[in-house]
Amino acid sequence: MDQKCKLNKKKGFSSFLLPNKIPNKVGVAVTRSQSAKDQNLRYLTSSEANSDKAISKRPLSFDIRHKNMNGKSEITTGKLNRCNSLSDGNVYSESTETMEASDNNLGEKCPSHESVLREAPSMLYLIPTSKARQRNFLQGKIGANSLLGSAELDRVCPNREITIFVATWNMNGHSPPKELNDFVLPIGVEHVPDVLSFGTQESTSERWEWEVSLQETIGPSHLLFHSTSLGTLHLSTFIRRDLIWYVSIPEEASLSVRPGSSFRTKGAVATSFMLFGTSFLFVTAHLTAHQEKVKERVSDVKKIVHSMDLPKVLPCKNKNKDITQNFDYVFWSGDLNFRLSTPRAKVLEWLSKTSFPLPPHLPHGYMHHDQLCSVLADGAAFKGFCEAKITFPPTYKYDPGTQTFDTSSKQRTPAYTDRILYKQRSTRRLSGQLDTPPLQCLVYDSVPSITTSDHKPVWGVFKAHLRPGLDTIPLAAGLFNRDVYLEGLKRRAATLKSAKRSHHRLLYTIMKLTKDFSS
Repeated sequence: MDQKCKLNKKKGFSSFLLPNKIPNKVGVAVTRSQSAKDQNLRYLTSSEANSDKAISKRPLSFDIRHKNMNGKSEITTGKLNRCNSLSDGNVYSESTETMEASDNNLGEKCPSHESVLREAPSMLYLIPTSKARQRNFLQGKIGANSLLGSAELDRVCPNREITIFVATWNMNGHSPPKELNDFVLPIGVEHVPDVLSFGTQESTSERWEWEVSLQETIGPSHLLFHSTSLGTLHLSTFIRRDLIWYVSIPEEASLSVRPGSSFRTKGAVATSFMLFGTSFLFVTAHLTAHQEKVKERVSDVKKIVHSMDLPKVLPCKNKNKDITQNFDYVFWSGDLNFRLSTPRAKVLEWLSKTSFPLPPHLPHGYMHHDQLCSVLADGAAFKGFCEAKITFPPTYKYDPGTQTFDTSSKQRTPAYTDRILYKQRSTRRLSGQLDTPPLQCLVYDSVPSITTSDHKPVWGVFKAHLRPGLDTIPLAAGLFNRDVYLEGLKRRAATLKSAKRSHHRLLYTIMKLTKDFSS
């Protein structure tokens, strides 16, 4: 066969591999030759470099003319040329719009598999066979190759930092809107966080539908790691797919502060786990309602803190009766029901004259009258917890389906009932410095666009630091909710398909109207 690349849209070596489909730009196995044993193959072990065995590499993409591994050519515009030379290998290159003009150049520069191997190292992490034979690779309490050790942590997460999304919403017993992007993937968040926790109160009874809706919105990059509920309280935790193997088994606890009630609406549910060697606790709570019952709410918090028993199996040094003292990071969210100790008329007047979001450097109008701020300041509850500065309007109480504050006969005063608090266990070195960087709240905001409930959702994004762990930690070993994952992806695909149909119908209508107008 001629050594030059021939443009052929129907025939070629690729048609025997994936008929009627464009393959993912990958190399195929080739026989080692002396020209391939190059010093550029620095990702091979010495035994592999001197071996005559066939080796397969999988470059994601490359530019034939510029040897560019970033997946984009400086000249090309996206069309594909097939190089159908069996002796030199079957590869793809991007070409310019004028394919005829570049045909001759491509024919002369079609690379061999050996050149591809030299300039397109595998994107997958290579596991040396020699280390695997030692029986200690990704295993052992303090071994260098421990699954949860420093080397693996630095490979998976080089900066040892993760982002955490925490959200709370009192759903008022209503089904959520079909569109959840504003809540799950807010515009202010550039990248999907690594861990996402959703706590709901007065949740819809259709828990399965709620979890699938979250999965559909987030997409295939994350998995539903664990969910738990108590009465109308629900807590679900999603984790990045590539972190799932480094997570411990999840543990859960719950407490109703109204034990005599058959319909449990007040209390808390909690989920805890470890990621590498760092422990996390997520709590969502619904505390006693009504303006004047501050002491009851404080009592609720104390009951929850001292009655829930976590961790149970996960390692913990000097376990404390206060559940929040047993974890590196604690996130407490929910409808905490603390109110503003200000007359309704004054709050409404202030809201009518105020634009949101408030500038962070300015004092918030009536937060000095906020009951939770007072509780945090005097240490009556939530000892050691912090809250980021609030710049959004009150999240309660609205007429459902509107942006109007309560116009019912109850005339509730607008308040910040829905909150997210956070806490970090501070361990110090002998020098006095903190062992880990402080937990940071990057964003703290509400979702005004959702109107199905009388509450607005509240969310925050945090940056936490990971540390290596020991393999004595009981691993979840890839545990996740497979049914929710598959159903979420199925619905996501259906939604995309429906959107394309709608787009095509719109284009057809526009073309038809344009044609009728011109005639």
